[in-house]
Amino acid sequence: METRRKTPGRLSWALFSALGFLALYGLSNWTPFGQRAENALLDGTTDQTLIYEVYRTGFIPALSLEYETMAVGIGVAVLIAAWRRRWRDLATVVVATPVAVYSTRIFKDAAPRPDLIDAIDGLTERSYPSGHFAVAAAVSMALLIVVPRTWLRWCAPLLLTWTSAVGGAVLTMMWHRPSDVLGGALLVAAVFLLAGAVLSKTFEKPDLYWRRIAPVALVGVGITVVSAWRDPYTWTVPFSVVTAVTATAFLGYVAQRCRE
Repeated sequence: METRRKTPGRLSWALFSALGFLALYGLSNWTPFGQRAENALLDGTTDQTLIYEVYRTGFIPALSLEYETMAVGIGVAVLIAAWRRRWRDLATVVVATPVAVYSTRIFKDAAPRPDLIDAIDGLTERSYPSGHFAVAAAVSMALLIVVPRTWLRWCAPLLLTWTSAVGGAVLTMMWHRPSDVLGGALLVAAVFLLAGAVLSKTFEKPDLYWRRIAPVALVGVGITVVSAWRDPYTWTVPFSVVTAVTATAFLGYVAQRCRE
């Protein structure tokens, strides 16, 4: 059932996400503590990870061909929204998905990362926020917003597991720091919430699908552990898993807010 809804809730959450994104950038990129803490995780080589072999020999959406992944995700979301005649939701995903993804590139290119700790070469590059994670996050958000409620039982676990696994992979392969993944989640959330507040004036009765997918979520966490595994640097795995799962859980909650 659809009805009219005021939008301050979405706008408030969009502002919260945007401020969190900027605060996290400042803490992780502009303080010696933040730089030391995150650079300490960047040790070893990419080929010491389990996910690297899959990435090197196969295709993992968002890790490979990220913009093509985004285009396919938008196309599927548009077809579902059109089939359901959810025209405002269609407009939301068409606008928010590319804006969220390209915003990560624009911010990364524009925002500096000063070297405050005399880091070695290779540890001074700008990486905030993660574009790879943003692709998975934006596509998952778009689909979770437009699919029918009855699909959420299987659609939500699949999409959120994929997103979390991508987050774990970019961390363990040392493409990104933890703040990059969390920042990507906050930026994607801010864009979708703002777009939803402006473009989508309808809502469904809240559906607490989290309760139904909770047992399956454990499988998703296990897959994230596999994607984040790095030997002999296994001490970094919990940091990667907690970061990826936290960012993904936040996105799942935001997707629920966008449906309400």
